[in-house]
Amino acid sequence: MVVRFVRDETAEAAVEDAGTLNELPAPPRQLLDRHGARVLDPATAVVAAGQPAPRTTVYRPGVFLVPQRYVREQQTLLTINDVLARIGLQATPAGGDTKETARARQLDDLPVRVLLHVREGADPAVVDCWKALQLLRSAGLGERPQLDPRVAATIAPEHLLFSAPVFGGVPWETSGLGGTPWETSGFGAGSSYGRTRGANRIPVTLAAAPPYRSEKPAHRRPVIAVLDTGIGPHPWFGLADRGGPPPSGSGLAVAPDIQAAILQAELASGSVPTQLLHDYWDAPTTRQPLIGDVDTDTGHGLFIAGVVRQACPEADTLAIRVVHSDGVAYEADVLLALHLLADRVRAAQADNRPEDMVDIVSLSLGYYEENPADIAYTGQFGAAIAELLGLGVLVVAAAGNDASTRRFYPAAFADQPLGGGSGPQVISVGALNPDLAGSKALFSNEGPWVRAWATGAGVVSTYPTDVRGTAAADHEVPGFGRSSFDPDDYSAGFAVWDGTSFAAPLAAAELGKALLQSGDLATVDRETVVKRAWTALGSL
Repeated sequence: MVVRFVRDETAEAAVEDAGTLNELPAPPRQLLDRHGARVLDPATAVVAAGQPAPRTTVYRPGVFLVPQRYVREQQTLLTINDVLARIGLQATPAGGDTKETARARQLDDLPVRVLLHVREGADPAVVDCWKALQLLRSAGLGERPQLDPRVAATIAPEHLLFSAPVFGGVPWETSGLGGTPWETSGFGAGSSYGRTRGANRIPVTLAAAPPYRSEKPAHRRPVIAVLDTGIGPHPWFGLADRGGPPPSGSGLAVAPDIQAAILQAELASGSVPTQLLHDYWDAPTTRQPLIGDVDTDTGHGLFIAGVVRQACPEADTLAIRVVHSDGVAYEADVLLALHLLADRVRAAQADNRPEDMVDIVSLSLGYYEENPADIAYTGQFGAAIAELLGLGVLVVAAAGNDASTRRFYPAAFADQPLGGGSGPQVISVGALNPDLAGSKALFSNEGPWVRAWATGAGVVSTYPTDVRGTAAADHEVPGFGRSSFDPDDYSAGFAVWDGTSFAAPLAAAELGKALLQSGDLATVDRETVVKRAWTALGSL
């Protein structure tokens, strides 16, 4: 497998094509309804005076994201509701009272959900945070009732984020709704990236022993946090079934405290249609129980853990589930996980607890920002990632699979200064084909913001052994034990898959190896961690 780290922009790098800025595949109504989401259409979106026309994005209309510091201010909430009363709406902060949620409440910059609903006694109204947001931004520019412009600038819609394991970048592109993968991918029949219905993965057998991993390492192992679909059973990680967490020393760990905080935040969403992430197990495995097809992103997180295990066996993967098995993640869940990870690292550095450190965060998900390219990024991700970067945590993000130059966040932060210049910036990763030349995969996004490239096509890795869908072998010979290939029987525990989703963790694993070579990882004060991160990146 190949990894290339690029230090600066090259002359031949693609630039954002203004003619394709609004081209995104149309998600099926079923997926939008499942997650309470809507597509922002630039042709019909309301726009406040003086504000630019938006670009396409996917968001949840019944909820805002507002930094916690402002949610606590009673007067700020009163002013927000005075503004929203003009369109018959009211904003109410979501609740939650678990230990981890209480801890999260101490984070002033944490964006939390504020729910929108029709005001009592008001005429029937459409609940749409985009229209409400335009009013609030106008109020921030001086209209009455006037809202503090700092508050207005930080209120944002909650986007849907998508993992990117298949060409198209988003699960509806090749979900099997409306055609086989090669029919909906834009490449035409017989595309080399289209393998089976529902996704471009297929089960395979790997006749190789698990990569060697020392029982008692000389130094602390680097920890790579993977925010994805969670985990499933596999012998490489000592998981025979779903009866308990990964055993100590298996190379795979989970974060029950962070999972509990995510679940509580989702439960508090109340009237907003929400699919719950109950724990760290990747489930359900099928999208529609009455049909039984394996869901588009089932196994995605365990596949990534296997990439890390192959490329850097000495590293530990910390799996945090923020992505549903259909490839959808709620922005608030991802931001909560990032902020809690930063809180964990900050405490580990302050209290000298190397066992709680996280060295790298790998993100195989993202979304397209609605603001035009020439408008500064105004979303919530910048602050969340800046915290981690400032602490010396390396952040690696997939560039997306739309064969587009449109900026895909958070990968597109790679060319934007975050974190006060302390640690290295976000490392965005595009996908290479598995050839000797290391050619760029046809599906990979590209642009001056893509700073690294790694093998992301034809990747073989671990897959949950208990996943089997309803697709059956085409031919069977009763009584002889003979049949053709079953395209969704993963009991052998391995699959081959394509996507920048798998290029990103490969780059993260290479950074893990570089950290191991940079010195003793037991020293975790902030200054040392930042210096070590720069040394690791510089060595590559």
